[in-house]
Amino acid sequence: MMDFLSNFFSTSQFIPHGHCYLWKPELVWLHLISDVLTGLAYYSIPVMLVYFVHKRRDVPFSWIFLMFGIFIVACGTNHLMDVWTLWYPTYWLSGLLKAITAFVSVLTAIELVLLMPQILALPSPAQLEGANCQLAKEIAERIRTEEVLRESEQRWQLALRGNNDGIWDWNVKTNQVFFSPRWKEMLGYEDQDVSNHLDEWVTRVHPDDLEWVTQAVQDHFAHKKSFYITEYRIKCKDSTYKWILDRGQALWDEDGNVLRMTGTQKDITERKQAEEALSNLLEQLESKVEERTAELTRINESLQAEITERQRIEQALRESEQRFRATFHQAAIGIAHVAIDGSWLLVNQRLCNILGYTPEELQLLTFQDITHPDDLNADLRYFNQILADNIQTYSIEKRYFRKDSSIVWVHVTVSLMRELSGEPKYFISVIEDISERQAALRERQQWEEQIQASLLEKEVLLKEIYHRVKNNLQVISSLLNLQSAYIKDEHDLIIFRQSQQRIESMALVHEKLYQSQDLAKINFGEYIRDLIASLFAAYEVNEDAIALKINIDDRVFLGLDTAIPCSLIIHELVSNSLKYAFPTGRNGTISINLKEDHKNQVTLVVSDDGIGLPSNFNFKNLASLGWLLVDALTNQISGNINIQGAMGVEFHLTFTLI
Repeated sequence: MMDFLSNFFSTSQFIPHGHCYLWKPELVWLHLISDVLTGLAYYSIPVMLVYFVHKRRDVPFSWIFLMFGIFIVACGTNHLMDVWTLWYPTYWLSGLLKAITAFVSVLTAIELVLLMPQILALPSPAQLEGANCQLAKEIAERIRTEEVLRESEQRWQLALRGNNDGIWDWNVKTNQVFFSPRWKEMLGYEDQDVSNHLDEWVTRVHPDDLEWVTQAVQDHFAHKKSFYITEYRIKCKDSTYKWILDRGQALWDEDGNVLRMTGTQKDITERKQAEEALSNLLEQLESKVEERTAELTRINESLQAEITERQRIEQALRESEQRFRATFHQAAIGIAHVAIDGSWLLVNQRLCNILGYTPEELQLLTFQDITHPDDLNADLRYFNQILADNIQTYSIEKRYFRKDSSIVWVHVTVSLMRELSGEPKYFISVIEDISERQAALRERQQWEEQIQASLLEKEVLLKEIYHRVKNNLQVISSLLNLQSAYIKDEHDLIIFRQSQQRIESMALVHEKLYQSQDLAKINFGEYIRDLIASLFAAYEVNEDAIALKINIDDRVFLGLDTAIPCSLIIHELVSNSLKYAFPTGRNGTISINLKEDHKNQVTLVVSDDGIGLPSNFNFKNLASLGWLLVDALTNQISGNINIQGAMGVEFHLTFTLI
């Protein structure tokens, strides 16, 4: 096998084909270029065929194009092989390629011969063009037919909607019935209330009328009557019955069998009722003739009395009109009828007096002509809203120019009168001179501005007083501090410093009042925080040893008369806890709680978890100035104090804000 392949691709057994051309360059290049160009052309043609088949999937026998492509590629390969064998004599390989080309060529030729009858059967371009023309004509005809059908359908729908009678169409073979919208509307039904089966109609026919209606249909089917026509009662949606006049015409096939029946129905309930009423009326007419004669006599007498009463009413209306005109012209306020365009139609004397015009002069003007420009836009906005029926009436205060060009303030109330049809007729305006009231309002505004300025001056003065009191208290505190430098006795020095701290607590109250937006009250929760901070600093408290817990309602505001006693009480209680509750080396917590309930009851709780109080403790029996101050200040604010000292000390102070 290896020998065969070796011989197959061997180039040593033969001489190159170029020897046949004696290696003449011109001849070699001629064959080389010709074969190369031919091979390239052969290769390009199958590419176009494959691209054509890929794009035109509708082309029949696409596989024959692919076979042609293979055949042409094989031919192109032979030409390129001829170029190769000019120098390399692989003639066995060249022969194999030619054998493959021959096989593909013969196979393609055979397939083409077998395919030729089918190819010849394909329609020619002329035939295709003719078929296309015929198809275009058929399409145009179909479009025209559909247009005619649409127009016919539109005419049919218009006829259904325009016809006041109900229309029905009964397919006798399927017992399906079409009812027009007017048929359903006539009986009060909606589309979903009515099915398209004959039984639906049968159940609605009055039981007393069903027999003769059925007989009338059968007589028409049997050609006993040329047309179907009958009157009967049919049930409406509200379970009442209506009388209808039913007409119809059947359609028979060639064998005489009924195919369908179409007809109309007309509501004749009113006619039936009129006929029944007329019949009853005729029966009663004779019996009532005499009664009518007597009644006519009574009517004549009544008419005479009514004419007399009408004359009396007309006289009263004339008198009322006269009273109205007198009231209109003599009214104490201005009254006018104003046209839709704003012109004055009718004015009374009071309005003329307010504006300084005569009635004739006013009727030559519009209300826009005499309205102050700054007030005109608002007036016109209300004017348009009442015309658009957004409001029924409106009132406005505005300024008018009098005839002498002076300005008069007026209060105007406007209502719109309309025709019976609803169209605007004219406006009625009631005009009141409010110049004096406006002047009084301006004076009141000036007075309020003066009061506001005076209040502002007093606030500034009060702040200055608070500021100076605070400064004076601080001066006293500073003097005590200086004086304490000359005190040698430790006990007296402690008393001085306690007095100094009490003064500073009162000074802090005045400082908070000075800073407060409301000069009469301070936020007492904020004050307590600052007070405790100053006490902790004064006693040089180690915050790691003694903790502070504050739970304060920031909505508690106290006036000066209450704030100073409360501040001194808190000062004394917290000072006692700092001095006595925690001996050296003992840690603990001081808690302060302040809240106010809905009854203005304020509860202040100052507590510590220190060593507590002796069991026989009663601060009212002590001579200490601090406890005496607590007792006196509690009575000053009408409060109650409760002390618990079993475990630590807890002071409950309650008082009512006034």
